[in-house]
Amino acid sequence: MATIEEIEKRRAERRQSHDTARAAQELADLEAIDALEAASGEPLHTMTANGFKAGVAVKAAFRAPSAIEYKRYCDMVGRAQQKGDAGARFKAQELLGEVCWVYPAPDSDGRKAMSDAFPGVLISLAIEAAKVAELRGEDEGKG
Repeated sequence: MATIEEIEKRRAERRQSHDTARAAQELADLEAIDALEAASGEPLHTMTANGFKAGVAVKAAFRAPSAIEYKRYCDMVGRAQQKGDAGARFKAQELLGEVCWVYPAPDSDGRKAMSDAFPGVLISLAIEAAKVAELRGEDEGKG
């Protein structure tokens, strides 16, 4: 039977290997995102996955929704709320996430792999894309 120290050492070695692979994937993702920004001239927003699966992107990039895309999203959410239809709201979020998602590329194995590994990616992207389209309040100094 292994000692606690031996088990902890094995676990630490696996974690180190995991962290090294994750850092390499993040570097590859950032290189690709940088190339997309340079090619389009459009700034992109990024999100990072909490988990890691070998060969799957850990960074997702998205653009701000256009005025029409954001209006469609708001209209869909409004109709869903009037009907009390949580599924329709979910569909609106998925649609917004899908149209704004830039990296990994649409219709790519990388996007499918990321969606499979991190099933909440579309909703996360939609929430952040909506925030980009909206304004935020600022604290004003008291004087």
